[in-house]
Amino acid sequence: MESWDEGAVRARIREMAARDPERERFGADTHRYELAPRLAEAEIRAFEESHGIELPMEYRSVVAEVGRH
Repeated sequence: MESWDEGAVRARIREMAARDPERERFGADTHRYELAPRLAEAEIRAFEESHGIELPMEYRSVVAEVGRH
């Protein structure tokens, strides 16, 4: 499983937000270049169980190590 550098990801998001102050890029009006807090492993498992799915490991690592929208 890939490990994410939360600081680097958040810095890149800040750069992207600075280049799009009017939030004109697709989806920017919704996500506003912001991430919600990281999820604990128990929260991820609970989501998977309640929806009867298994998230891809890459996505699990992002929401666990960086955050989510």
